[in-house]
Amino acid sequence: MLAPDQTRQQAVFERLRQGILAGTLPSGARLPPTRALAGELGVARQTVVLAYERLAAEGYVRARTGSGTYVASDLPDAAPNPGSPPSTAASALSARGARLASVPATAAPRDSGLGLLLAGGLPAPDLFPAQAWARCAARVLKPLTGELASYPPPQGLRVLREQIAAHLAATRGLVADPGCIVVTAGTQQALRTAAELLLDPGDAAWVEDPGYIAGRGALVAAGAEPVPVPSGAEGLDVAAGIRLAPQARMALVAPSHATPLGGALPIGQRLALLDWAARAGAWILEDDCDSEFRWEGRPLPPLASLDQAGRVIYCGTFSKTLAPALRLGFAVVPAPLVAAFVRMRTLMDRGTDALGQAVLAEFMRQGLLAPHIRRMRTEYARRRTALLAAMEKHVGAVTPLPAPGGLHMVAQLPDGVDEAAAVRACRSRGLAVAPLQGYYAGPPRMAGLVMGFAGTPAAMATDTAKRLEAALRAM
Repeated sequence: MLAPDQTRQQAVFERLRQGILAGTLPSGARLPPTRALAGELGVARQTVVLAYERLAAEGYVRARTGSGTYVASDLPDAAPNPGSPPSTAASALSARGARLASVPATAAPRDSGLGLLLAGGLPAPDLFPAQAWARCAARVLKPLTGELASYPPPQGLRVLREQIAAHLAATRGLVADPGCIVVTAGTQQALRTAAELLLDPGDAAWVEDPGYIAGRGALVAAGAEPVPVPSGAEGLDVAAGIRLAPQARMALVAPSHATPLGGALPIGQRLALLDWAARAGAWILEDDCDSEFRWEGRPLPPLASLDQAGRVIYCGTFSKTLAPALRLGFAVVPAPLVAAFVRMRTLMDRGTDALGQAVLAEFMRQGLLAPHIRRMRTEYARRRTALLAAMEKHVGAVTPLPAPGGLHMVAQLPDGVDEAAAVRACRSRGLAVAPLQGYYAGPPRMAGLVMGFAGTPAAMATDTAKRLEAALRAM
């Protein structure tokens, strides 16, 4: 019987090909006449003729004028059987590959069936400026058509890099030369590129503990040895990092909003971190992915704005302000490293999608990004306030920790509560929470639920809080 996605010709071809490879039709065997096989299979003769022609074109059979069609005699005796699984030896990963395959990227698997209620770190899809984005796409597509036949510049479109530089100066107080900006497929690629270029296998690298899971994975993928450094209400403990690994080659930090506890480095810690990097000859990867969303106090300037020694690589993204699916981010790279970063981008994927870059550049050029971020900031603040108020009223089983910035918060579980069971109970009720334990590189120091509020409309805050309480009480 034909598979739903197969044409009759494809089905006949595959049946004969597999028979030849399996040896059922041995070398030199004569295939049935096309008319006879068509009648046997219940298909048109032309279908069989076309299948035979394809077999001949791919070297499986030879047609002899006036004699018929025969299985090629020069096929190997031990042809592989496409229906059998590969041997263990053939499918085994390298030691490095096995290590990479075991590196977690998230604290809990993404489940599209859960929806976005309490999903951490994701923007709200209902706030994406779809109509404005479509107009920008229509505007840039025609002039860009001629460039679609070539690869995009591996450093990124100049027009987008100029817009990013202007945006950073206006919103983050960071003066960046467009020539030092490299467009990437999100922050993740920027971190991985930096790690590949600046670390040798076995090099120590500080990571916040708890901290950004996929960022830690990028360092592991590059062969580094992560050194978990305690992170709390004031972000990374620099003194602890120096005690644990004074000669580390890199530190991955989020100075303005550490994931997932939300700590921000005070000025004294920032200066101490920069001083350590300068003295140790180490690099700092600054992850500034959601600094646009600050709920308490003034927005904090980037660490890169204080860097006088050229040791900071500033990584940003449009995943939080626009949409993760766009896969658009960037790195502000010290000038001596730019050429190497561009070469690495070429080797990785030949550059980021030019159409997406051009649409984003037009969106920014028209002055649409800043008001869009302001609208998101206002709406997310409303959703955050509504959820916190609903949890205070209806949820007694967890304690929300301060969330001064970002798109998520942590709800601390009481001592003795099984975190994994709590996560399962919540997810079974459609709440996309994640376990805090997954964010720790070392032994967990606290049990809790990581929960977002951006995708939880204010009108659903009460229902969400009641569902959360019911899930935890049902344990």
